[in-house]
Amino acid sequence: MPAPHGAAIMITREKSRETPQLLSGWKEIGRYLGMGVRTVQRYERQLGLPVRRRAGQPRGAVVAAKSELDAWVAARPIREAFQLTRPAPAFHAHDIAAMKRGIEEMFHLRDQMAESRSDVRQSLQSLRNTIHGLRTDLRPGHWEAPFLSALDENPQTRRLWEWLTMDTKSRKAS
Repeated sequence: MPAPHGAAIMITREKSRETPQLLSGWKEIGRYLGMGVRTVQRYERQLGLPVRRRAGQPRGAVVAAKSELDAWVAARPIREAFQLTRPAPAFHAHDIAAMKRGIEEMFHLRDQMAESRSDVRQSLQSLRNTIHGLRTDLRPGHWEAPFLSALDENPQTRRLWEWLTMDTKSRKAS
């Protein structure tokens, strides 16, 4: 005698309420499938073994539902018949050469940056020393700084310096 209509709905609801049995980590998944860790990792890469990770993380801890793993194993003949595998990425010689050139360029740029940082540090230190020297040389009564000796050698620059250092009343008169 068939089950009453209401009983079928109850059975369906009970099945939907069941939480899926999850396996956590490569070891548990491998043990469940009777394979080693590296084998199940390779199956994930090449054959699409159904495992899940945290959102946005392509690597790290994995979980898998037993029901999905069972369905994946059961679908093996279909995968083989239709050759539904994920080919491993193939690197060609020109790809490898391009990567090597990129790495060499990266090291070259790193060395250039180190030299540039060193040059900037030296320039800043020189600027600090110059500013410190000017602060002491430009105190009231110390206007004849040592750098003015270079101005004495050229009469035009000496006159310009004298004009710049004279007070505004004298400047208007000249």
